[in-house]
Amino acid sequence: MSDGAIFLEQVVPVNGITWRLFPVDFTTVEGTFSVYLYALNREHAAAILLELKETAVLRDGDLVGITNE
Repeated sequence: MSDGAIFLEQVVPVNGITWRLFPVDFTTVEGTFSVYLYALNREHAAAILLELKETAVLRDGDLVGITNE
């Protein structure tokens, strides 16, 4: 039985390239929260975050599940 927890690997090899997990914190009127993203290094993570800030949109619908594929 699942409690709804999501487990993320700190390091993930993809096609021989190592991707690392980086935490991203943000603050709203409700408090400080975190999301996580995979990047090659800290500079790459910063570039991804900038791109997210410029282009991210919330998808329609709710998250139904998580798969490893």
